[in-house]
Amino acid sequence: MKKFTLLFWVLVACVSILHAQTAITAPGDVKPGKIYWFESGWLVEYGYSTLYYPSASESDVYKDRVWSSYVWQIGNDVTDPNQQFTFVEYEGQLYMYSIGAQKFLSWNNDGAHLVDIPTSYVSVSAATSGISANYPWTIAFDGTKLIACYPQNGYEYSGYLYCSGANSANEIYSWQIYEVGDYGDTETLTETLAQNMVVGKQQKEEALVNLQETAYDANEFLFDVAGYSSEGGGQITLQAADEDAGNYIWCNEPELSEGDIANLVDGELASFFHSRWNGTAEPQHWLQIDLEEPIKDFSFAYHTRVFDGGNDFPDVIEVLGSNDGKNFAPVAKFDSKLPQMANTRWESGTIEAAEEYSHLRFVVTAERVYFHMAEFYLYEAVKITANEAYLPYKEQLQELEALYYQAMDMLQDENAQTADIVELTERIAALHTLIINLVTDADDPLTIEYVNEVKELLSYVGVGYPAETPRATVKALVDAAEAKPTAQARLDLEKAVEEYISTDDITLPVDGVRYSLTFVIYGGGEMFLKYQDNLLSIEADTLTDKGLSYPETAAFTCEDNNDGTYSFRTADGRYLTIPGGGTSGSGTESGVSDYKTNFTIVKMYPNGKCESNVTYEMLFGLVALSNSGTYMAPNSNGSTFYTGTLPHFMGSWTSAMTIEEFDGEGGTGIEDVKPDNGSANGIYDLQGRKVENPVKGIYIINGKKVLVK
Repeated sequence: MKKFTLLFWVLVACVSILHAQTAITAPGDVKPGKIYWFESGWLVEYGYSTLYYPSASESDVYKDRVWSSYVWQIGNDVTDPNQQFTFVEYEGQLYMYSIGAQKFLSWNNDGAHLVDIPTSYVSVSAATSGISANYPWTIAFDGTKLIACYPQNGYEYSGYLYCSGANSANEIYSWQIYEVGDYGDTETLTETLAQNMVVGKQQKEEALVNLQETAYDANEFLFDVAGYSSEGGGQITLQAADEDAGNYIWCNEPELSEGDIANLVDGELASFFHSRWNGTAEPQHWLQIDLEEPIKDFSFAYHTRVFDGGNDFPDVIEVLGSNDGKNFAPVAKFDSKLPQMANTRWESGTIEAAEEYSHLRFVVTAERVYFHMAEFYLYEAVKITANEAYLPYKEQLQELEALYYQAMDMLQDENAQTADIVELTERIAALHTLIINLVTDADDPLTIEYVNEVKELLSYVGVGYPAETPRATVKALVDAAEAKPTAQARLDLEKAVEEYISTDDITLPVDGVRYSLTFVIYGGGEMFLKYQDNLLSIEADTLTDKGLSYPETAAFTCEDNNDGTYSFRTADGRYLTIPGGGTSGSGTESGVSDYKTNFTIVKMYPNGKCESNVTYEMLFGLVALSNSGTYMAPNSNGSTFYTGTLPHFMGSWTSAMTIEEFDGEGGTGIEDVKPDNGSANGIYDLQGRKVENPVKGIYIINGKKVLVK
């Protein structure tokens, strides 16, 4: 198959004529050949209001998209090319171009990316409902996805340019467009875009051909080789209106003042159900479904309350089955991994019951007995048949079938993006190969690669990381996978790693050892605690990624209280406590006490005080200090300390911390390791190769093994 090589024109620096800002007064006034500067209504109050290309950033992640200037805190400057944009017309549509980056803007699911071949054009429109009249102009990719800053739950969402179809007043603040000059070489830029778009179409056509061939091969394999067939299954429509009708869902103790049971099955995430919090009498609350037809294999799912509803998320759900509605047998139990945060969907996966049941009961354990949910879903499992050798892998076969039909839909979608087409093709091919390897028990190259990843994961040690028992479990599977690197060994190891990352059995501090305590903000910022002049404070960590040490004021000696709690002693014999007297305050109190504080070291987990997309992987190795159920959470500048009944992990507040052995020489307190070439100077990876700009991972810095986060 013919391969296309994309040759982009190298543009000379454009010659432009700048003049005073002219506010655009009508969408039709935005035209090709002009230079524009943008002002955000939401950002004006902070003094940073422009779209910005961060050319000076060392991170490719930042430099591949356009951001708001808020995250970079740069001054507004209409003469700065990094703040200037123009528009290029192609086939009747406008495409946005960054003068500083010399690339076009294109929407992706996490922002306005800078690309050579844009896949989405730009619409300029008048104000939509909910947008401040003071800033009446919006820019939308393909007319639906607006460029805007997106505050989430009162906190700026990473501060960058976010594309969203929403337009409520508290989410989208449009951009006022200003004309600030003339672009000097519009003809060359237009020709470049046209060439790039032609090549882009060729690449898409090639990707579609590959997808079709790959999907057809998978389909032939499914039905002709594996003998696969499926029938039945799908979502069961539940109702809460008529107890004498089928598929009736009800609660043994619903709340009467809010959160009606009907909200649980109305298809609206904004509404919610709440079990009885106003005078609850039952020791346990449950949901029960009285089915129209009995089912055996099934799954269920629920979506947590969209808006923060406190701590009343389900902690444990036990599934029971019955055929008389009175005598129930246990079917399945789910605990410790249920989401503790708002606006999150959770799925049980297929439950294979011992027999058919006409009544299903979902007993929910929550912190205060009562619980809430936005939606609840029940699905009957698909009945699958296959040739004997393939039957153990019916989950993978079913997934391959689903991907095949997804490919058929994508082949008919004129708006499908090339990157999505390629990704789906690769997923189908990889799953097809996986099933073949599972059945033949052949060695799998991907297993060896994964084993090496897990070995690196096992090298993360210290307080907060998994203890010896879970570590030994994973290590045994690593050894088995090395001895026989089959696809099944990889699947077994993947499942074990998932449990390993989220285990509550973690390493705890040791009595008499000095530790540093470093808070980690959502987004990666780090601040370490220090004690000086009888005052506890926080300092931004600008040291460890350079191989420099924390000051002695950041060392705290652990005391094991021999009751499951720990205290941390300062150099002058005082004890770390929660600043501000245990409540939200200015942080002016010392933060130390003459008496021990009984801190429990708690593994961080996704909860209602975390950003909504936080996972166990992001929290791996992070812990929180709990004093009788109260967690300390300093804000991002350390000027205020907040406490709550859940640990925080947000852009402005955090309880998440690393507790690392303090050795007075920087690093993490992990044993001394020399790079393979024997040099103790510079930065090296674990293979002894010198690294100029370390990213996240483990490195040897000036002879010390250091975890860079």
